[in-house]
Amino acid sequence: MAATIGTQQLPQEKYADELNELDEGIQELHVLYEKYFLGIDRKPPEQERKRISQKAREMRTSTIRNTALKFKINTLFAKLISFERMWDRTLREIEEGTYKRDVFKAKLRAKDRDDTQPSRRSGPVAPTISDANLRRLYDTYLVARQRCGESTEGLSFDSLASRIRSQVPELMQKHKAKNIEFKVVIKGGKAILKAVPHT
Repeated sequence: MAATIGTQQLPQEKYADELNELDEGIQELHVLYEKYFLGIDRKPPEQERKRISQKAREMRTSTIRNTALKFKINTLFAKLISFERMWDRTLREIEEGTYKRDVFKAKLRAKDRDDTQPSRRSGPVAPTISDANLRRLYDTYLVARQRCGESTEGLSFDSLASRIRSQVPELMQKHKAKNIEFKVVIKGGKAILKAVPHT
């Protein structure tokens, strides 16, 4: 009986290791897409996405009796699907010419020039954060909260967008920054939105 239990543990341990590798792979893939969307990389990571997606689907259809491992693969698969929807939506916007990255940068340059002029009539002008950027931030934040086991009840795109947009002018003035970038980070086991000022 003990020998049987021992042989059953080995596939589970291997599966658990592969789950950890898959989790890391999804995070790395997300970073690669962000680099592409920001214009750092010239091509989207299609081959890496294909590899990760195929691996996730194979592991999801594997027969595994451990409830914790089942839950983890389902959670990872849901996270990957959420990311894929977000990536595909942004790729469509780029293809259709509606992606706001280049427009956003142009507006920033124009506003930087305006800020150098001695006019205090309406105070410093904060750059506008595009809906596409806010949507990506919201999707990432949602997945991060789910991954940390935090509730997402009552968390809507509109509420998060409104909160961020209202914080930008104050943060820019406080840090004397030209722009404020928001990132999702995990701190103390909780997902938080971190403001990164650019001077």
